[in-house]
Amino acid sequence: MDEKLLDKHMEEMRPYLLKWHREHSVMMLTSPFKTLQYKVGMEGFAKPKDLLCQSYLYSISEAFRELVRTYYYAQAAHQIEVELREKNDILWSNYWKYEMKNYYFRTVIPRIISLLDYVAVMINELSCCEVVKEEGKVYFDPFKSCLKKQKKRAGWLSFKEINELNLILSPIYKDISQSDRNVLRHYRNTSTHRYFVGIDELTVALQKRMLSVKERQKFNIQQTHSYGLSGLPEYSFSELVIIAEKLLNNLDSMLSQLLQMDMIRKSVKLIEEKK
Repeated sequence: MDEKLLDKHMEEMRPYLLKWHREHSVMMLTSPFKTLQYKVGMEGFAKPKDLLCQSYLYSISEAFRELVRTYYYAQAAHQIEVELREKNDILWSNYWKYEMKNYYFRTVIPRIISLLDYVAVMINELSCCEVVKEEGKVYFDPFKSCLKKQKKRAGWLSFKEINELNLILSPIYKDISQSDRNVLRHYRNTSTHRYFVGIDELTVALQKRMLSVKERQKFNIQQTHSYGLSGLPEYSFSELVIIAEKLLNNLDSMLSQLLQMDMIRKSVKLIEEKK
C-alpha cells in the first residue's frame, strides 16, 4: 500500500468529507419528519401490554432514526458527487457516486420495507396473534389485508383501536403508483435474496426473462425462460430516490400517527425533542 498516495488523496478529500458530515448533520437537525421529534421512553415496571408497546416502539423509532440518517448520508454524498462533476472532476465524482452515495442509499428501500414489517409484527403481537396465527408469516401488506377483515376485538386490541389502526396503515402507498410498487418489491426482493443490485451500474449483466406462450409456441420449445445480456443498469438513483422519498414520507406520517394513538400514549412515555 502506498501510504503517501493515500495521505495525498485523504488531504484532497478532507474538505468534502467535512462538508459531507456537515450537510448530513444539517439535514438531521432540520428534518421535516415528525417521528424524529419523539423518543420512546422505557419503564421497567408496567403491564405486559405496555411493556410490549414500549419494546416494539423503541425498536421501531430507533430503526426509523437510523433509516433517516442513512438516507441523509446518501443525499449529502449526492450533493458532493454533483458538485465535483460540475467541476469536471469525474474520478472523484464517481467515487462519491458509487462508493459513498450508493453505499448508503442501497439499503434505504429494504430498510423501509423491513420497518413496515416491524409495525405489522407489533400490532399482531398486541392482537395476541389472533390476526395472523403464524408469527413467521407476518408481513406488512398481507397483514394489512387481514387486519381490515377483523370484525371484533383481538387480544389487547379493541375493535375501535383496530379500526383506527386500519385508517393509519391504509395510506402507506399514497401517491405511489402500481408500477412504483412493482419497482419497490422487485428491488427489495432482488437485493435481499438474489444478488448485489447495481444502481447506475451493471452488476449482473446476464438477465433471465419469462417467455410468453406465443414465443414458446412460435419456436416450439418447452422452456419457460430465456437469458440475455443487458446493456443497461437495472435501476437509476434518480428513479429510486423519488419512490423512496414518497414511501419515507408516508412511513413518517404513519408512525407519527401511530405514536399519537391513545393506547400508545397510555403505554409509552414519549419524549418530545425540541429543535
